[in-house]
Formats: sequence, C-alpha cells, structure tokens
Amino acid sequence: MKILRILTLTVAGGLLAGCSILERTDNGAYMGPFHAPNNTHLAPGGLPADLLRVAVMPLMPGRGNAPAERGVSLLQAVLTEELSRARLFEVITVTPHRLHGLFNERAIYADAALPFDFLPKLAKETGCQAVLFCELTTYRAYPPIGVGWKLHLFSLEDGQLIWATDEVFDAGQTTVSNSLRRHIRERQSSSVLAATELLVLNSPRELGRYSLGAILEHLSEKNAKEMLLTADIKDSQRVSGNPEPVEPPEGEPQPERPTVPEGSEDPAPLPPIPGDT
Repeated sequence: MKILRILTLTVAGGLLAGCSILERTDNGAYMGPFHAPNNTHLAPGGLPADLLRVAVMPLMPGRGNAPAERGVSLLQAVLTEELSRARLFEVITVTPHRLHGLFNERAIYADAALPFDFLPKLAKETGCQAVLFCELTTYRAYPPIGVGWKLHLFSLEDGQLIWATDEVFDAGQTTVSNSLRRHIRERQSSSVLAATELLVLNSPRELGRYSLGAILEHLSEKNAKEMLLTADIKDSQRVSGNPEPVEPPEGEPQPERPTVPEGSEDPAPLPPIPGDT
C-alpha cells in the first residue's frame, strides 16, 4: 500500500511538471514574441562621457490630448522612478514651481521656443549637462490600455540633440501584452503572480513602468554599441595611420647632419688630418 502511494505521488508530480512545461511553451510571457522599441535616435558616439546630471522637465500631456492630461498626474512619479532606476545619469527633477521661478513658465515642450538664456541659466541653476523634455502622447486607462512617450535629451552646452524617442505601447498588441506579462512575472513572486497578473495587465501605471524600463534599456544597449563602434573606429585609424615623428625632449641638442653641397647627393668630404700623408 505504501509503495502504491509513492508511485501515485510520483506520477502526479510528473504530470504537474509536464503541465507546467506545456504551459510555459504555450505562454507568450515565456516564449514571445516580445515588443522592442525601435523609433529612437542617438547621436553618433552615444551619450557624452561627461554627462553626469540631467535636468528633467515636468511631464507634459500631448497638446489637446484630454486623456493624456489625466494621465500626467499618475505617471509623473513613475517617470522619475524609472529614470533613477536606469542609472544612466543623475536625475534632477525640475518641478513646475521651480520652472516658473526660473523662467516664468510652468510648461515647456521640446519643439517650442525656449525662454531667453534657457540653456545657460538652467545649467548654472541645476549643475546639469543636459535637459530632458518629457511628453505623454498617449494615455488609455481602459482595456486595452495604452501609453505613449515622446522624450528628447538636449545638451545644455550647445543645444545639440543627444537622444530622442517616440514610442506607443498598446496592450492590445500581442507583443506588448507578452512583454508586459513577462515584466510582471519577473517582478512578482510566484505566490502572488496569478492573483496580480489580471489586475496589473489592466494597470496604466504598471504599463508605464514596463514601457519606460524598455525604452531606457534600449537606450543603454544602443549607447553601449555606439561606444564600441566609436572605439573600433579610433583603433582602426590609429593602426592604419602613419606614425608621427618623435620630437626630442626640449633643450636636448639636435644631432648634426652632414652638409650636402648644392647639386650633389653625397655628403661633403671630411677635411684632411694635418700631418697625414
């Protein structure tokens, strides 16, 4: 009887394990396909080596986008948290109140005319090397939920565009849904995963977390590739280029060279030694 019970438990365990494997192979959160951000621009060479601090402008809704206006208050904190979590640079948040105190403006879009002396004044007041403009272009709070981000990173030194992205994450698309479920699976413990997945799949806040994490991870990977490419180009130029002549140390006498008479390619003969016949 004891042997029969052991065999029964073994078979049951095997069936459960088999069901788990079948569930994984049939589960898009494990097998995909997954969404990958692709509408981005990064300056050649990647993020500047001296980019340490970034002034993050207040999150703005898309112009005339009433749903996005409602989503800003929910996702502003998520934006700050995910930027800090990425650890690409130190995040210096510029609140609407501080922005108004500096430039008499509470909202500034990346494509709008900037206030007078905006770049140098912001650099001086914040100690930052770049400024990030943030816009919530899409916000859909009901299934299928969706969020869209438009982010622009500019140098405060010369105003050049460093990085930009314009992405929409629609949970109604299979790739986005799979990626969101994978995001939930990786962040939640197995004991609460089943209970929370249905709730989180319809949470704009969690979609905001996943989408920003995906965008910033893509930036990090693309930046690493740009840095490697730049290093390879410099190495190839160094190897193929002609070696530069080495100058003697300052103050060290130059070696004398024999003088060559005009029209002759041979050095002038040495004068005869006195007494030598």
